[in-house]
Amino acid sequence: MARDFADKSAARQWVWDRLSAEGGARFPFPPHGRIPNFAGAEVAAARLLDIEPWKSATAIKVNPDSPQRPLRAEALRRGITVFVPTPRLRGGFKKLDPRRIPPDRINEAVSLSRGDRWSEEVALTDMPRLDAIVCGSVAVTRDGRRCGKGEGYSDLEFAICASSVIRRCLWPRPCTICRSSPPCRATQPISR
Repeated sequence: MARDFADKSAARQWVWDRLSAEGGARFPFPPHGRIPNFAGAEVAAARLLDIEPWKSATAIKVNPDSPQRPLRAEALRRGITVFVPTPRLRGGFKKLDPRRIPPDRINEAVSLSRGDRWSEEVALTDMPRLDAIVCGSVAVTRDGRRCGKGEGYSDLEFAICASSVIRRCLWPRPCTICRSSPPCRATQPISR
């Protein structure tokens, strides 16, 4: 369902309220004030990794929010190295290397509370070329504009990756960006 919103705040509020009212939100609750977890996140992860460039990716950046946890896990199962910004960028980026994580520990490795054992800190100067980036979103327009929870972290993460890549010439081709969201988050338009 496409709706018109006066601003990003109104779009966020509508999505959060709708996920709550329709039972589409998943833990953590409430969905308000965060990139909300949603029913179907596992299916969305599998579907995304079945299309290019994710299908042939070797290194991707995925945000640390709950709805992308299944994506981080599935990417590792498929042999993709995952770079995860620490929440609120307090500790830079963490590298999850599928060669270092036993298959029965993948779910632990992608957990924010238990994943440090399986991750390693990565200095920006050591970031590799990324094949794709996944940005969690609260609302997304059909033409790809997004809004997150309203604190700007996804934009900062992208800028950090881009500036690091530009300095080291690690991004020789365009990098595809996915703004993941459930169907109720497709909105039209959101003012820029």
